Amino acid sequence: MSLQQIPLDEYVTDMLRDQKPTRVAVFLRRKSPIYSIPNNEVVATACSTLAVDPIESRAKLMTIWKWDRLTIFAFDLWYDGYDWATAHHQVDLPVLHIDYGKRYSSVKVGSQKFRDEVNRFVAKQHECHGWDATPPYFQDQTGPKVPTYMNPRCMTYEKEDGTIERMVKTPPPGSSNANPSAT
Repeated sequence: MSLQQIPLDEYVTDMLRDQKPTRVAVFLRRKSPIYSIPNNEVVATACSTLAVDPIESRAKLMTIWKWDRLTIFAFDLWYDGYDWATAHHQVDLPVLHIDYGKRYSSVKVGSQKFRDEVNRFVAKQHECHGWDATPPYFQDQTGPKVPTYMNPRCMTYEKEDGTIERMVKTPPPGSSNANPSAT
């Protein structure tokens, strides 16, 4: 279960030093020496890799996406602007990518495309799991069935003219969402 120290390049250390809101995507491959650690320890391990204190950085696990050979974790650092009631809308947080492999592991700043994919996925998890669930969200792709969501936040339907309409269901009382009826 040993993990060698992963060198951090200048771009990564600059991002971490600034302590600006950041999302971290951790790719934990099945052959990685740390694959068997419990899900709740992955964030602490990743924070250790980044030389960041998980308490001071307010690390918050958002979602876990499990595949046969890969589990992806997404968590936020220094993100005080997080609002559960509006988190189904995509944000534009910079993303650090940690990849724990069998022999090689790496940390890098995600490209704009990767950043968009990760931020879109986290927003989609908030949307799919509905108003009754809170992070961390779990999506399991290991079985033969596609994940289904019984009470998503949004409904989509096709109008007579063929366009797709999307409506957000009303959030629960006490929510800070200012516009609950449509997005």
